[in-house]
Amino acid sequence: MGSVLLVLAYLAGGVMLGGGIFLLLSGSFPGRTADWMLLPVVHATPTVSRLLGGVAVGLGASLLALDISSLVSQFTGGLLVLAGIAVYLIAVGLYVFSTWLSRRTPPSQEA
Repeated sequence: MGSVLLVLAYLAGGVMLGGGIFLLLSGSFPGRTADWMLLPVVHATPTVSRLLGGVAVGLGASLLALDISSLVSQFTGGLLVLAGIAVYLIAVGLYVFSTWLSRRTPPSQEA
């Protein structure tokens, strides 16, 4: 059961990395993205999309680092876990910032 979960975690990390790289390079969400998927985001500008791409890359890398930590020595695994937690916290901060940025009134709409 443990190895099945490990493989699923590798797949999830890879999908997050791929989606994050796509958002970083394109700067926009695909047109088929449902509105409920972007619920906290009000205005999906290119900057917000790239920030969320960075969040996805960070979370995917964090997940892969935590997975790989079970396969290496204890010291290296501990360093990978600490790095994964640090990247996770940075990704959470970027997510909060991008959500706040998407809710700001654009300069063209100010009174």
